[in-house]
Amino acid sequence: MTLETPPAGDAEIVVARGRNVLLRRRRRSDAIDEYHWRRDPETARLNGQAPVPPSFARFLETFEQETRLAGYGRDQLAIDTIAGEHIGTVMYYNGEAGDAAELGITIGDARRRGAGLGREAVVLFLRYLFAAHPFREVYLHTLESNLPARRAFAAAGFSPTVAVLRGADRYLRMEVRREWWLLWDMEGRFAFADPPPPRRGPDHPPFTPLSPGE
Repeated sequence: MTLETPPAGDAEIVVARGRNVLLRRRRRSDAIDEYHWRRDPETARLNGQAPVPPSFARFLETFEQETRLAGYGRDQLAIDTIAGEHIGTVMYYNGEAGDAAELGITIGDARRRGAGLGREAVVLFLRYLFAAHPFREVYLHTLESNLPARRAFAAAGFSPTVAVLRGADRYLRMEVRREWWLLWDMEGRFAFADPPPPRRGPDHPPFTPLSPGE
């Protein structure tokens, strides 16, 4: 399964860069990875969804429609490792009212789960959201039984509020408030997501500011 390569010079847009992952605008070729992830029964279960139907052509239509609708109360970014490996997606939706939005994240590559990459991606995404949108609150729903996800969201600043029953599954709603989260970020609570400081060496001497008289 292949898709056309974007033309030369069609550079992807990196929205945020952290210590281990970066967030970027999705490109058409990402649909292949996303299709396989959303066909996987375990990944679909963690997302509270059924696996998508087997038609890739239908999935690609939906993917392209989502791309066109970015900014209309929803948006979705790709998650890459710093080395350039595409490992998941992070998104917001239900943001039409402008004061709140729901967050969703998928680490599609099961080998990359449990290493803190999703936690870092959520912090980077919240920084982007609060800088680009006037949301006062961001919330999410995660399976009550998914303890690793709950711990990751708590580390990224989310607090549990209420249990929600959907069919036979129990979900936990978790929220962050803009003012508190930005204060925590300013205090360094989420420094684990910060990119490492630039390397120093003979070719990159440390910066020394001028004194007031110079």
